[in-house]
Amino acid sequence: MNDLASADANIQAVMLEVISEGISGGVFVYDKNDLIVFASQQLLTLLPVPKSFLTPGTRLRDFLGAVYDGGGRFLTDASGPRRMLSREDWIAEQIATLWKERAESQERRGTDRWVSFTKRRLSSGYGVCVVRDISDHKKREEQWRADMERVQITEEVLDNLPFPITVKDSSLTFVAVNKMAARFLDLPPEAILGHKGSDVHPPQVEQRLDRINRGVLDLGEPQQMSELVIRPDGSQAVIIANKYRIGKPGRYYLVTAMEDITGLVATDEDGEEIKPRMSRGGLIATSLARQERDVPVKAVAPDTTHLSNRKVLVASSDPRTSAEALEILDDLGFDTSSVSDGEELELFLQLAKEASIAIDLVIVDTLADKACLEIVQRHRIPALAINGVRVKRELAAGVTRQFSQPAANETARDEDAWIASQAGESAGIDILVAEDNEVNQIVFSQILEGLGYRYAIAADGEEAVRLWQERSPRLILMDITLPKLSGFDASVRIRNLETVDNSIPIIGVLPQAFERDRDQCFASGMNEVILKPISPEALEAVFQTFLGISAKQSYA
Repeated sequence: MNDLASADANIQAVMLEVISEGISGGVFVYDKNDLIVFASQQLLTLLPVPKSFLTPGTRLRDFLGAVYDGGGRFLTDASGPRRMLSREDWIAEQIATLWKERAESQERRGTDRWVSFTKRRLSSGYGVCVVRDISDHKKREEQWRADMERVQITEEVLDNLPFPITVKDSSLTFVAVNKMAARFLDLPPEAILGHKGSDVHPPQVEQRLDRINRGVLDLGEPQQMSELVIRPDGSQAVIIANKYRIGKPGRYYLVTAMEDITGLVATDEDGEEIKPRMSRGGLIATSLARQERDVPVKAVAPDTTHLSNRKVLVASSDPRTSAEALEILDDLGFDTSSVSDGEELELFLQLAKEASIAIDLVIVDTLADKACLEIVQRHRIPALAINGVRVKRELAAGVTRQFSQPAANETARDEDAWIASQAGESAGIDILVAEDNEVNQIVFSQILEGLGYRYAIAADGEEAVRLWQERSPRLILMDITLPKLSGFDASVRIRNLETVDNSIPIIGVLPQAFERDRDQCFASGMNEVILKPISPEALEAVFQTFLGISAKQSYA
């Protein structure tokens, strides 16, 4: 019987050790005489006690005394005030809590460690105490609490800013507005949140804003707009609206911050019309640019004499884009005009031809009527395709570069495949572009020419494979929706024909960020993916990564 009882005791001890390991904590069991019946080895890593004090039969008082002497003086209620107790008073208080039917406490030990104690007194008189390290949980809890406080403070600050702020998600649905934004739109927040701009703005306003908003979300470039706004009550205001993209790929948000500058630039003298108060000359000019001492700085204006009297036509359906483009072109000395759609463009070019007036260049807004580029190409007139939201930043440089090229480069290209090479048709190239859309072909060609790369453009997948074999490009930009052979299949065929695995970088060009398309790109052997619309910055980043050189280093 004694052997059996001893065997049962050993089995119970082993089971308790297993349970202790399973809960990643220490366990000690004590009887109604306050003697330790079992103490798991895990306690040695949690409490500062010698191993000898875990032996069955050790008095609970001696065990707690060893904890006290080792500095582990956990409190009954860690959330209450800490009290300085003598050794005997502290031990007596701990034994009292161990006799409670249920008791729980947490103790911070050191600067970054927390321990929890869960105590139960059974009806048989035995007691169980589970000790666990909850440092990670407490750190996450503290971090969560700090994050919540930061979010609350941020929300409170934004909500009480003296100018309107709105936030839209990638579908251009309002997800946040502050008090001033609700007041500016003359709507309660609940009538704005969860709604799109078409539910808030008049149709003609939303149509214009939608194009700009999508451009900021797609390109990630901040935009600043000056607006003369007529409020719901009929009053007028001059505002500056700044638009930004924040977030990460797949989770972008559009932030619009508006500032009322009516008091700075305008005044309502007769109660009906905004009239300028401050002229440009009334502004104070301040330069923060640092200059070395004793080094004369001479401003050199760009030479634009070769641009005078050149006739440039702007094709854009957005009046704001047209106005910005015409202002820039006028400053450069061009003879300019504008049309709003393909029908006007066709008529304008026909009349110019009949009057023997040569149009030197047509600026085409890529966000406008796609037929415009086809019309320009049919009339054999040089074209510069530019995204409407990038006019201020890129138009002047793009036009100057266009007219600085040799006249031979201004001749019409072959309609099947465009080649830009410095060493003839059989020479190698830097970039092979597989793209069937004529608008995108023009965009690619202008960007690559501006960056100084030799390139070829293929209009279908089969031609892309052929040009890869014939021209030995250093990198391929592969549209996935190609005729004859899709971009996926063309990539697989190239990988199968390579003598060295993955020797040429293939970059998938996607119209939208669908995960299935991305996965299929990588499955077909592509190295990376980029999204349309394409920007010079995006291509430069790809070339820097996969070719190891910047545009300025290439064929300077």
